[in-house]
Amino acid sequence: MKVLHLLKSNRFSGAENIALMIMDVCSDVEMIYASPDGPIRQVVENRNHIFYALAEPTISEVKKAIHELNPDIIHAHDFSMSSIAAWASDGIPVISHLHNNPLWLKKICPRSIIYAFSMLHIKQIISVSKSIEDEYIFRNFMKKKNTIVGNVVDRNNVMLKAKEYNITKQADLVFLGRMSEPKNPLGFCEIIYELKKSIPNVNAYMIGDGELMPQVKEYIKTHELKNAIDLIGFKSNPYPYLFKSKIMVVPSIWEGFGLAAVEGMCLGKTIVCSGVGGLADIVNDECGAICNSIEDFCQSIKNQLVDEDKYRELSQNAIEQSKKFTDIERYKKKIISIYNRALEIEEN
Repeated sequence: MKVLHLLKSNRFSGAENIALMIMDVCSDVEMIYASPDGPIRQVVENRNHIFYALAEPTISEVKKAIHELNPDIIHAHDFSMSSIAAWASDGIPVISHLHNNPLWLKKICPRSIIYAFSMLHIKQIISVSKSIEDEYIFRNFMKKKNTIVGNVVDRNNVMLKAKEYNITKQADLVFLGRMSEPKNPLGFCEIIYELKKSIPNVNAYMIGDGELMPQVKEYIKTHELKNAIDLIGFKSNPYPYLFKSKIMVVPSIWEGFGLAAVEGMCLGKTIVCSGVGGLADIVNDECGAICNSIEDFCQSIKNQLVDEDKYRELSQNAIEQSKKFTDIERYKKKIISIYNRALEIEEN
């Protein structure tokens, strides 16, 4: 069996992480990673996987890759590459792996309609949380094809990488994610700004990069947060910064699964989050808090920072909760089963 993974971005982020995790755990299956060339190539090759460069994420380029690589299965990640793969597949079974639930899922619009038509040529769908199917306006078209498979975290790898290099400064809070609208980095900055009114010395790490970085820098400057927020930028290994932080803040506007939250919990970080998408299935009041407003975020964070005993209890609970999402062998069996179903459907 040869599987071609298709991704749109040339950088490393959540979907890319999961694609590579699948390639790692399914090491007995021949797999190739294809996306536009860029920083992601080094990440893929450093993990000893084959990288195929697409000139651009288009139907013609994917057709070219299929012709050259001759895969048995196309594993396309997220909506746009799934749609491209559906129309480029030439009969090869396509698996659509949905990692997030953008706001347009809920309404009739060009993107929701395009994906609906693409499902005619998609054999199996993997969604990382139930919220994706629940929120999709054309959900009835995907029900018989969709399997919910939450993401998995290699806990031992996270703990090992957390000690790969030393960070001396302890931070109260940490943000880990792409500087983009779904992850809401400006919302995180607003939380810090409000917290400083009652906790003047509060400090935080922001790890990640993206199109909103200029706005984040401007917010930090105009709101005099330079001494409160350390902008770390993109890190291929962010875990030492997670390890040296107390509370992970996840203010996402929309979220498919919430992989970073599980990674933080593996290291004993409590999670204060918006509860959107898959976060509602990961976080509860025994390991953090789900918040509906800036005020809720600030209150929960303050409660944890001032009550060390309560924080330690939540931290230990976070470690226990994370274990629900670290069964790699079970995850592998689910993925292989979906591959086999896609091939059976094609043969029939």
